This record gives sequence, C-alpha cells and structure tokens, in this order.
Amino acid sequence: MISRAVIRQVEPGNTANCAHCGAPIKFAARSQLRQVIANVYREGVWARVEHYHADCYDLAEQPYGPPVT
Repeated sequence: MISRAVIRQVEPGNTANCAHCGAPIKFAARSQLRQVIANVYREGVWARVEHYHADCYDLAEQPYGPPVT
C-alpha cells in the first residue's frame, strides 16, 4: 500500500502539530481551516499519521501526492 493524503476541516480539540512547520493546527470557529492528514506506510505497513496545515502541505510540495477530498 502507498501513502496517501486527505484534506479535512480542522475539528475542535485538535492537538496535532504540522509536520512541515511544527506549529499547532488549531481550530477556529469562523475560519473553517483545513488540514491535510497523511497515512504513511513503510514497506506496505502503516507507520504513522502526519498532519499539515493545508498551505504547509503545498509548501512541502505535497510529499504524499495531491490530497483527496
């Protein structure tokens, strides 16, 4: 299986940090911010989940391909 990314709204209570910039991915009620979540596989086995601000994922040159909506 290959690694893939999806784009989702940031949910209240999110505690993830961005894998690109290291800053927290924070919920903001009126902003409806988006995040990219990537399931990362190594040799066909799930290894970890990485979270990105949507803008940071683009700055990182979409390391896991275009995000699925």
